[in-house]
Amino acid sequence: MSGKFDLADYVDVKERVRLFYERHPEGRLCTGEVRVTREPDDVPRVWVQALAYRDPADIHPGVGWSWMLLPGTTPYTRGSEIENVETSAWGRAIGALGIGIAKSIASADEVRAKGGAEDKVEHSDDGGLVGTAEAGDKASSDFSLRMTPKGPVLGFRLRGGRGGILVRCAGDLAEQLAAFRDATVGQRVTVWGAITEESFTPRGKSESVTYQVLAAERVRVPEVGDLPTRTPEPEPGVVGLSEAESEALWNEIDRVGA
Repeated sequence: MSGKFDLADYVDVKERVRLFYERHPEGRLCTGEVRVTREPDDVPRVWVQALAYRDPADIHPGVGWSWMLLPGTTPYTRGSEIENVETSAWGRAIGALGIGIAKSIASADEVRAKGGAEDKVEHSDDGGLVGTAEAGDKASSDFSLRMTPKGPVLGFRLRGGRGGILVRCAGDLAEQLAAFRDATVGQRVTVWGAITEESFTPRGKSESVTYQVLAAERVRVPEVGDLPTRTPEPEPGVVGLSEAESEALWNEIDRVGA
């Protein structure tokens, strides 16, 4: 399995700020609300809201929120949590305007501040795999919900500083993760399930390629909890949503480099 978690895949906030003022010379970055919470798990967190105004008359500025545990979990954030969160929120506000997000809405500063540069896929005490949830650039891992003849599916990469694994989700888990995409991608999550090996032979090659897939049964997302949650049965006579046209998720082209 190829690929590593690399901060080079993320744009620094200072680069987003430069691009923002280059496009909007009359723009202004402002810090909005700052709050400290202990919900839902009684763990203190600081939250910062940022606003990116493109000009003095902008009535729909880019809005970004970021949070961090108190105290900070890295040597770079402990004692300067608000400053780090404010920087991350500015990056997200600019990203909300579509600036500097070619690879990720998260900035390098945000990932670094939350310890992403040192993260690796590791085992939890109860048998799960812990890593950073990433949306890839292929159908097998782009965190998009798709309908197949067997039901809804969704894939993403569970990454760490020392590689990662392709995660495959189905059914209620896939649907609920899609609904919490913004809360999941870029965050440290725990995944439980069964690891299997799959292989295929690339076109024009004689040797097969083998890679691992984690068929997820449960995913724990920060600020959300464990998914899937139980879905109530529909009331009699209530017509559910119709399914989109079926689409194959796993194909030979997508599997290359998955």
